[in-house]
Amino acid sequence: MYLPKVFDPAARAYRLRYAIANILRDRVVNEGAFRNCFEMGDGDEVIRTILRRGLKNPKLRAALRRSHLINLTDWLILFPEFSEAYYVSETQPPATKAPGSRRQT
Repeated sequence: MYLPKVFDPAARAYRLRYAIANILRDRVVNEGAFRNCFEMGDGDEVIRTILRRGLKNPKLRAALRRSHLINLTDWLILFPEFSEAYYVSETQPPATKAPGSRRQT
């Protein structure tokens, strides 16, 4: 990714994509650039958007839970409106397919 864009205050969408890519990989190539994603004055909006996308994307949700780059609990304290959705999905058993719905090959 083109890192100088991460330092542009007007490039929130780019910083959001950069942060999500690092969270999904669970490793950071440039730690300063990753931290900068949340320090450009709109960090709360970046976090809120990541949490919102995590509700729609199971891979991102799992990455947020296991990531050592961020503290999901702290993020959910900041945005309690997401807490219930994240904790409910964690405690519910995975959905099972109805009998007979097997795909035949």
